[in-house]
Amino acid sequence: MMLLSQVLGHPVISAEDARPAGEVAGIGIDPRTRRITELYLRDTKSGDSVPWTAVRGVGPDAVIIDTGAAAEDSRSSSHSRAHKRLLGKRVLTEYGEDIGTLTEVTFDPDTGTVGDLYVGREQTPGNRLIGIGPYALVLGTGPAL
Repeated sequence: MMLLSQVLGHPVISAEDARPAGEVAGIGIDPRTRRITELYLRDTKSGDSVPWTAVRGVGPDAVIIDTGAAAEDSRSSSHSRAHKRLLGKRVLTEYGEDIGTLTEVTFDPDTGTVGDLYVGREQTPGNRLIGIGPYALVLGTGPAL
């Protein structure tokens, strides 16, 4: 598992020609599948996101993407720009109880599957995630799903 905070700011590089595509600014997560759907980029000349399916590898120093995977404008993606900055977002239960602030997300760099969420210092299984919006993440309150 890898930490989201370890990847933020990493350069995103094209596999074939080693051309920079930008830097990782955040991730989009589909709360239903609990998988990363896209990487949000900054410092780009074209768009501001790359689909996760175009990611070839995530390493300690860079993210490598398929050469043909040009950055796209995330406004056309299935997720809102609110997903871009997950760390620091409020975390609520499905009953509206504020339980803290998201401080970390773990994920599998090979599959994009979300592992655990950290609310403050408390570790919560990622499979409790049921929603992400512009204001907060929403977690189910029952046993891990």
